[in-house]
Amino acid sequence: MAGLVFLAIGVVCSLIGRILLVGAAFAVSAWWGLGVFLPFGPLLFRLSYPDAAPSSRYFRLAAFPCFLAFFVFQPDVLSKLRQGELLKSAQAPAAPANSYALEQADLEKRLVANERDFQRLDAWSIKLRLQKRDLLRSDVKGNIAYNAERAQYEAELAKATAEKNALFSPHSPKK
Repeated sequence: MAGLVFLAIGVVCSLIGRILLVGAAFAVSAWWGLGVFLPFGPLLFRLSYPDAAPSSRYFRLAAFPCFLAFFVFQPDVLSKLRQGELLKSAQAPAAPANSYALEQADLEKRLVANERDFQRLDAWSIKLRLQKRDLLRSDVKGNIAYNAERAQYEAELAKATAEKNALFSPHSPKK
C-alpha cells in the first residue's frame, strides 16, 4: 500500500513539473511551448533556458525518490518484473508444438515412431503390390476392396511424410 502511495506522489510530481515546464516554455515563445511536446524538446528547452523553469526542476527531482520508494515498498513488483511475469500472457503458449522448444527426448521418441511407421508402410506397400499382381480385372469386389485399402495406405503415407517433414524442418531442433 505504501508503495502505491509513493507511486501516486511521484506521478503527481512529474505531472506538475511537466505543466510548469510547458508554462515556462510558452512564456518564452509559442514555438518553444509547442517544441516541448516533441521528442527531446524539454531537454533542448532546459539547456537553452536553464533559469526559465527552476520550480519545474524541483518537482521533477522530487518525483525520482518517490519512484525509487515505490520499488522499495513493492518488492513483489520488482521480482515479477525481474522474472518477466508482468510481460507474459498467462494464456499464450511459450512456443508452437513443433518449434525448437521440444525436448530432445520427445524429439527422439517422435523420430523412432516415425521410422517405425515407414517400416510398417513399406511392408504394407509390398503386400499391396502382391495383391494387385494377383488380382483379376474381372473381380469387381476385389478391385473395390483393393482401391479402398490403397486409398487408406496413401492417406497414412501422406500423414507419415508430413510428420517426417515437420521433424526435419529448419524450425525443429536438430539431433
